[in-house]
Amino acid sequence: MSYRGGRGGRGGLYYHGNNNNSNHSNFQQQGFNADQYILENSVPIDISGWDGASMEDCIGFIQRKCKVAVRNALVDMSTHYIRGYVKNQQDVNTLLSWSGVKFAGKSLKFMKINNSCGNSINNSNNNGNSTGNVIEALTQFLKSRYQPEMKLLNLSSVKHDPSLSQLGFFASLASTSKFFTALMKVAGDINLDVQSIDLSANELSDLASLSIMAHTFPKLKNLSLQNNNLNRIKSFETFKHKLNFLRELILVGNPVVNVNNPQDIENVKLELMKTFPRLIVLNGETLRYEQALINNLTFPFELQQPIFFQDQDIQQVATNFITNYINLWDSNRQGLMVLYQAESQFSMQIDSAHPHTLEVINDLRNGPSGTDFGYYLPLSRNLTKVSSIKSRLNRVGRGPEQIYKMFTQLPKTRHELVNKPLLYSMECLRLPQLNAIMVTLHGSFEEVAAPDNLEALNSSIGGPKGRMSHHNRNKKVALSSKSFDRTLVVIPGPNGSMIVATDLLLVRPFSKILAWNDPTNKTSVPSTAVPNVSTPPSHSATPQPQQPQVPSGTPSAADLPIEIKNNLTPIQQEVLVKILLETKLNLEYGVMLCEQSQWDYNQCIINFRNSVASLPPQAYIS
Repeated sequence: MSYRGGRGGRGGLYYHGNNNNSNHSNFQQQGFNADQYILENSVPIDISGWDGASMEDCIGFIQRKCKVAVRNALVDMSTHYIRGYVKNQQDVNTLLSWSGVKFAGKSLKFMKINNSCGNSINNSNNNGNSTGNVIEALTQFLKSRYQPEMKLLNLSSVKHDPSLSQLGFFASLASTSKFFTALMKVAGDINLDVQSIDLSANELSDLASLSIMAHTFPKLKNLSLQNNNLNRIKSFETFKHKLNFLRELILVGNPVVNVNNPQDIENVKLELMKTFPRLIVLNGETLRYEQALINNLTFPFELQQPIFFQDQDIQQVATNFITNYINLWDSNRQGLMVLYQAESQFSMQIDSAHPHTLEVINDLRNGPSGTDFGYYLPLSRNLTKVSSIKSRLNRVGRGPEQIYKMFTQLPKTRHELVNKPLLYSMECLRLPQLNAIMVTLHGSFEEVAAPDNLEALNSSIGGPKGRMSHHNRNKKVALSSKSFDRTLVVIPGPNGSMIVATDLLLVRPFSKILAWNDPTNKTSVPSTAVPNVSTPPSHSATPQPQQPQVPSGTPSAADLPIEIKNNLTPIQQEVLVKILLETKLNLEYGVMLCEQSQWDYNQCIINFRNSVASLPPQAYIS
C-alpha cells in the first residue's frame, strides 16, 4: 500500500508500510548560537516517584511548585527515572531541598548525579572542533538530507548518521535531547524551503525537543513520525495552534495508534484533528473531505472595509480630529494637552504575545530579531500581567499633568498616515449615552528617538524599587517599528471644542500583515501620494446611493468611472464623492473643484461657496 499525500503539486510523503527510510521560548533572538544552546542547562538531575502521572505533568508541577525549569527531560528506560537538565548548581540544590514533595499521590525524589558523561559536543570542541565546525557539520547534514525537488527534509534514523555520531551528538541523554533543537535552528538559518519532513525511526517518546520545528517550518504540510515510541496523544499538544497547515501525518509503528479498541482509534483521530485544523490524511486514511474543510476555513464574507463611519455626520469630525491628533503626537505632544481635562484618563499596554500569524513569524525571522519593549514595560497596564490593584491604579494617567508625564515617557514616533494610508484602519462609532464618539485607529509607527523623560521612566512603577532604573540605565533599548491600536472616546466641549475622555493605547510587535488589505487586489491603489491632504486616509465608508441626501445620478466611490478611478487615489475618490454629494456638482466640475483645491475637502467647500454665483447651470447634476 502506498500513497502520495501531496497530490496536485502539493508535495507530500511517500509511505510504504515497512520502509523506515521513506523519502519523505523564542529562537529568533539575535545572536543565537547553536552550540551555545546545546551547552545550556547542562547540569543533570534524576527524578523518581513521578509515575503517578505523565512526565509532562511532573515537569510542569516542578516548575510551578519549585520555581525551577527542568529542560530536555527524558525517561531512562533502565532506571525509569526522569533525567532532566537545569541551568546551574543552584537549581540542583533547590530541587534537592524539595525532595519528598507530594505529586500525584507519590513523593518525588530528586537525585544529584555525576555529570561524568559531560557534554560530548563540548569535549569535541576541546579537541579542536570549534563552534563553527559544529554548525557547519549540521549545515552539511541538512543539505545532504534535503531533496529540493520534493521540498522534503529526510531526518529518519539520524542516530545512525556517521558524521553526527563522530561529533558526539548522541553520546549522552543531554546531547541527544538537544540535537533536534540545534538542528532546527540551523535549518531556519539556511532558509530551506520545506513542505515535508520525515522523522521516522528516531526513538522519539515525546515531541518536546521538536517544538522549535513549528517556528522553523510553520507552513509544514506533511510529517512522518513512523516507527517511534510515541504512546500518548497528549504529546502532540506541543504543536497545538502551531502547525496549522499540516495536511498529512504518518504515525504507523507508534504505540499511540497500535490499539485494538475502535473507540480509542476514533479518539486519537479526533484529538489529532483538533490539534491540526487542516489535517486530511492520517496513516493513509482520509479523515475528512478536503474541499469542505477548505470552505469551512475560508472567511465567508467579503473583505472588511478599512474605514468605517457609523454615519456621515461624524465622518468629517473624526477624520479631521484623528489626523490632527496623530500629527501633534508625532511633533508636539504638549499641544495635545488642550484636549485633556481633569477627568480625562490615559493608559497603555503592550501585547508581546500576539496571535501566531505565520507570516509575521517569517517577517520577524528575516528582519530585526525580537522586539524590545523596554521603554513601554514600566507603564504597561496589561491586566493579564499586572495583577496588583495598586499597580493597576498607578498605571492610569488622570488629568493633563499625569497624562503628559506619561506621554514624555514614551518613545518619539513617526506615523505615515498621509503618505502610506493603506497602513491604517479606522472605525468611528457614536456613544449616544455620553453624546460622544469613539474613534479606534489601527496601524503601525516607527520609533525615531528615545523618550524625553528618561529619568521619570527609570524611576517609574513596576517591580522592586530601583530594578527598572538599573535595567534602563545599563541597557540601550533598540528603536524599531511597532504596530498599535488606539481608542479615543471624544466628547464635545465648550465653544465647539473637543475633549478626550479616555485614551487607550495598545502597542504590539510590528506586523506587515494587515487584516484590512486584500492581497489579491494589486491594482486598486495607485502609488502616488496625496499632497496637502488634511483628512486622514480613507478609501471606504462611501455614502450609499439609497440614502435620501444622495442626488439621483450621483456616483458612489465604487461607481466612479474607471478612467476617473485610475487617476485618483482612494482618498481622492472619497473627497470627490463627498464634494459631489455636498455641492450637487456633476463629475466634470467636481473633479475641477477638487483639483483646484488640492483635494482638501475644507478648501473645496470654501472655493465652492466663493464661486457658486458664477457657476453655469450645466455645472450641476441635471
